[in-house]
Amino acid sequence: MFVAAAGSTHSYRDFGFSLAVTVCKQILNAARERRAVAAERSRFAALPQRYLDDVGMTAAERAAALGYEEPMLEGWRVVASHL
Repeated sequence: MFVAAAGSTHSYRDFGFSLAVTVCKQILNAARERRAVAAERSRFAALPQRYLDDVGMTAAERAAALGYEEPMLEGWRVVASHL
């Protein structure tokens, strides 16, 4: 009984340490998940056109799925390139 009472004085410190470990684990798991999503996204972005053709997807559809915007052609560049 005395041991249980003596151990209770350190419970706040132990709780703080376990809370810090839990928070660190959550942060590391979130970073790992984001890294995995980014790696998968980059693999999808780097697929050759023949693989896109196999599944019936165009490069524009892939760009839209990735959230990339098609570069807009500036009118003066088109004119200047033909001079």
